[in-house]
Amino acid sequence: MTSPFDRRLMVLSIISILLLVASGYLGLGYHEQTRLLEQHRLQAERYQQELLTQRIDLQTLLSAESSQIAQLEQQARQLAEQAQQLALYRQVLAPDGGAELLLAQEDIIPLAEPGLFAYRLVLLQPTQLSHRITGQARLKVRALQAGQPVILTDEMLGVAPVTLDFRHFQVLSGQLRLPADSQAQTLELQLTLNNKASRTLSLNWPVSDNT
Repeated sequence: MTSPFDRRLMVLSIISILLLVASGYLGLGYHEQTRLLEQHRLQAERYQQELLTQRIDLQTLLSAESSQIAQLEQQARQLAEQAQQLALYRQVLAPDGGAELLLAQEDIIPLAEPGLFAYRLVLLQPTQLSHRITGQARLKVRALQAGQPVILTDEMLGVAPVTLDFRHFQVLSGQLRLPADSQAQTLELQLTLNNKASRTLSLNWPVSDNT
């Protein structure tokens, strides 16, 4: 028969063995968890790097697209200007017999300040064998004030007379100011030509800017 001491020793041995097995199992589990966590960390870093690369590629693509759009818009503006110039040159080179002088282009653009406008007029002599045009041009505006027709002279508009000296065309541009409560109707270009009869060219004031 085994003594109580032997039985206690056996129990302690079994408990020690179980503790060793449990410690080994827990140690293996801890290392496995550590390994899995490291794998997840590395995978997350790869995903972040891929996402950053994709974001950089997207920004590069958007920047290139924006640059292309700006270039296309600039090309469209250049083509429109070239088309206007081509139409102007065709009028310049048109056969004789047309009008002696005409306004080939007319732009009246309202500015931010109320009553202030920018204008650009192209005075054209549309003949092949054009003689030189010299003289002076003055602007005036026919308008309504309090329902009454008035004529606004270049002095009232703040526009100086323009000296004319061209063979085919001359650009007249600048700014004018309408008096308060004036409703413009037509803009007139009064021409005083050397060795020729004076004449007046007129155009309707744009309806949307008729203030």
